[in-house]
Amino acid sequence: MTTQEYINNNRTGTFKQGDKVVMHTCAEASHYRGKVWECMTDSYKDRGGSDVVFLNDFSGCFSTKFLQIVNN
Repeated sequence: MTTQEYINNNRTGTFKQGDKVVMHTCAEASHYRGKVWECMTDSYKDRGGSDVVFLNDFSGCFSTKFLQIVNN
């Protein structure tokens, strides 16, 4: 389980909590075409070293390399 303390200690700055993003160039992007997601946490390095973020209403964390910020 990833704790808020772990996220705080491993932040990357790619995205911050509350940012709006869309998925691109991955299998999920086809399934969720056009869906705007809200970042539930700041982005951080997971235990495997990948830059990830938790998204509201999405199970598990998601790689930031497949996310693009949406300007409101």
